Amino acid sequence: MKRLITIILALVMVLCLFTGCGKDDDSAVAPDVDGNGLNEHEMVSGTINPLTGEKVSEDISQLRPYCVMINNHPAARPAIGLSQASIVYEALAEGGLTRMMAVFNDVDGITIGSIRSSRPYFISISQAYDSIYVHAGGSEQAYSDIKSLGIDNIDGVRGGRSGEASSYYRDQTRLNEGRNLEHTLFAKGSSLASFAKDNYDLKHADSYDTSYGLSFSPDAVSQCSKEGTDFTVYYSGYSTDFKYNSDKKCYNAFIDGDEYIDGGNNSSIDFANVIVLNIPSKSVDSYGRQAMEMTGSGSGYFFTGGKYVEITWERADRADNFHYALKDGTPLNLSIGKTFISIAPLDSTDGLVFNK
Repeated sequence: MKRLITIILALVMVLCLFTGCGKDDDSAVAPDVDGNGLNEHEMVSGTINPLTGEKVSEDISQLRPYCVMINNHPAARPAIGLSQASIVYEALAEGGLTRMMAVFNDVDGITIGSIRSSRPYFISISQAYDSIYVHAGGSEQAYSDIKSLGIDNIDGVRGGRSGEASSYYRDQTRLNEGRNLEHTLFAKGSSLASFAKDNYDLKHADSYDTSYGLSFSPDAVSQCSKEGTDFTVYYSGYSTDFKYNSDKKCYNAFIDGDEYIDGGNNSSIDFANVIVLNIPSKSVDSYGRQAMEMTGSGSGYFFTGGKYVEITWERADRADNFHYALKDGTPLNLSIGKTFISIAPLDSTDGLVFNK
């Protein structure tokens, strides 16, 4: 009898090996992650957040994201709402300071700020996501681009349409602290979402690549061969440090020695991926405003799991996504989770420095 049971169990195990224990490809589910760093999973499929690779309960791939300009001046820190973003960009602005742009799948119910003004290269990046662009003012070239390119935007400074200006408010606490006015403007996510619903198409066109050119893998670190646990990206006299947290399997960003946190809940902002793109910049006026070419191709670095690899990027035009690849042309896989993208003129600064 025992021998018979053993034979039956062995047959069941073999059957499971070939059939997936009754699960076919259609029933495969996306990895279930909490967004805090990189977790281990068996597959990346099913219904996922196309910006992070995380499992979601319903398909959101057809919904246009929001790209929001974030103030990164020392007097404006900490930012609020940043931990709710899927992707965060940082790039040089005038005066050697950097400015940020956060990509949100949705802004409803989120307070975001402080909000800062637009620059042409951030507009170009926002077009890669077919996004709704949120800003407070902008350079004259930025306003010209918004008009000529037909950018769906929500402006906190010159916005005169019904419900546009009322999507923003001044933070009284920061005003009471004596902070300059430009560091006190915040956006009410529910109002932004309501304005967008009334004024714009909230879905991508049927022909749009809803993957945003991104792919994800739980084994993305296998693409990397060099140690990259502590490094600094120099934009000018200002720099951002990244440190790998092996316990959470994520990177945290630091500026002026202080960690980037979400001032709304004082939480760390954990990034499974850091991408550093080497893109030259140049001053175009007496204010030191910058110009950067966000189409074409170039080089960069990809960090995940405490390791890194050199990569390339390509983007055919403003309507195209950014496409990342390894040096041999193999498309790059990102780890599941949030991504920080540094855009820095590495060839004209101290560049990328590995601290250990």
